[in-house]
Amino acid sequence: MTILYAVLVLLAIVGFGVAAVVYTRWRGSRGDFVRFPELAAERPNDLNFGFAIILGFVLVAALQNFQGAQQAAVTEGRALTTMSRSALGIPAQLRDDLSHQLVCYGRDVIEYDWANNDSGSGGLTAGGSPFADASGDRISQTLARISTTDGVKDAVMGSLIEGETALREARAQRLDMGTHLPVLFWVMVVVGAMLVIALSAVLMAKEFAWLQTFVVCGSAIIIAFTVILIGSLDRPYSGEWPLPVVEPTAMTRAVASISQFALDPRVDGSCP
Repeated sequence: MTILYAVLVLLAIVGFGVAAVVYTRWRGSRGDFVRFPELAAERPNDLNFGFAIILGFVLVAALQNFQGAQQAAVTEGRALTTMSRSALGIPAQLRDDLSHQLVCYGRDVIEYDWANNDSGSGGLTAGGSPFADASGDRISQTLARISTTDGVKDAVMGSLIEGETALREARAQRLDMGTHLPVLFWVMVVVGAMLVIALSAVLMAKEFAWLQTFVVCGSAIIIAFTVILIGSLDRPYSGEWPLPVVEPTAMTRAVASISQFALDPRVDGSCP
């Protein structure tokens, strides 16, 4: 979630709270909303409790999604670095080819794949970039060439294969974390928030205006920040500081490490 969307959500929810206060003050001057205010004040407790449970459940689900995205991004970067180190045990030409392809894969992930993480479309894997797909395929093709080369130790080949498997699995997990919470969750959150704010305004219609405004708008602000947090965690790759966001930091470091560690400067050359 961007800062602009966060501000719009905050204004919309607080604006609804202000509108509820204004309406109840106007309507309250023409008569009571309920016949037994003392009894009615106890009834919304079940609604508030239920809404808090739903909001907490949605928040936990979004937080798990965000943490999964973070872990997948770190694992993917580490797998790329590990493969570059294992490549030291293969012939120089294949080593340089593989290192160059690893660098290109990292660049494609950073420049193209990351932008599509939250899109849910594109690429062979949902949400991924076809450029990163192609880079991954070239890595597999090079490993196939290495496996038929004499003099390559089984331990080295096994390490490279394990690294490629970890790389593909981490990317698949990272892209899966780009899927969003079901629409029904958001419907429950929005409807619940409106009911809680509206009932707070109704039940405090006879209180001082400043007290009613403080309670209703204060509740609206807390709900708004919670919704913004859930939205940011649900879209872990498209946020902006200070909202939570997963950036390609691990992959950027991996690409820089491979480029600096490479024995042939052409490894850092342009990518297809």
